[in-house]
Amino acid sequence: MGEKKVYEACRRLLTVCSHCQKEENILIVTDEESFDMGMAMWDAAEEFPNRTLALMTPRKMHGEEPTDLVAAAMLKADVIFRATTFSLSHSKARENACVAGARDLNCCDYDYNMLESGGLYTDFEANRKYVDAIAKGFEGGDKVHITSALGTDYYCSIKGHKIFPQYGMSLNPGQTSSPPDIECATGAIPGTAYGKLVIDGSITHPAMGLLKEPITLYVENSFVTKIEGGEEAKTFAEELAKVYDPRMYRVGEIGVGLNPDATLCGRMLEDEGCMGYVHVALGNNETDNRDFLLHIDMMFKDPTIEVDGKVIFDEGKVVFD
Repeated sequence: MGEKKVYEACRRLLTVCSHCQKEENILIVTDEESFDMGMAMWDAAEEFPNRTLALMTPRKMHGEEPTDLVAAAMLKADVIFRATTFSLSHSKARENACVAGARDLNCCDYDYNMLESGGLYTDFEANRKYVDAIAKGFEGGDKVHITSALGTDYYCSIKGHKIFPQYGMSLNPGQTSSPPDIECATGAIPGTAYGKLVIDGSITHPAMGLLKEPITLYVENSFVTKIEGGEEAKTFAEELAKVYDPRMYRVGEIGVGLNPDATLCGRMLEDEGCMGYVHVALGNNETDNRDFLLHIDMMFKDPTIEVDGKVIFDEGKVVFD
């Protein structure tokens, strides 16, 4: 482990990605399984006198709410660093903290490799141009068609859906980000998605991670109706079935990875931001009023995205006007 590099990465989170000021209330939220990452942030924040570390029991899945005490602390923070095992990004606690004015940074599922090299060392400001180009391509759009060489052939409507540009920085009150994840996301309007998704990158579920072989999902009326592939596809289908809730099969988010220095590694925030990858999510969806707890992202490589017939992402490359 390169201690200097780990310290440097955490300092980048405190400076480049959040512009922390000396007297601000800085909250580091962590859990037992990610405590080393929480302490790395704590050590790097040594010059900030109002730093606080909150340790809780690990959550069981992305999107699950933190403890009530952690949620209360988040409401009082100026800047929040969430060095947790699972993401709190889709939780009410995170949303409420941002409404209250916090600058929020999701640092879930970090490991030392991510702190020593990769996407955290990118030029975040220079990468804004990729995010802005995709946001412009989504803006005002309706019909989306996503294809890939492996056979993805997916359709949906995004008409009226919000667009979420993610620059990997939270510089203004109320902003949330997930460095090194740089992406631009939108989502399928409920009931409009259909077709086929061939997932060949990684899946953000504890039983999955980096994939050895593609998994094919068939979609009708915005729900996955069939999963095909090898042993990993079987495992994925079994894990989804364990949830015992049909909303787990709902298809929602569409995210375009735009960090040129990120590398697929099986860690969610690095994988989601990888340039050349698109992720589609199951479960919790921004258009469904947060009525479901779980959110699982599925990455696939070098797709082409058309919005109303116009190509905005061509085999994994951003198309600029």
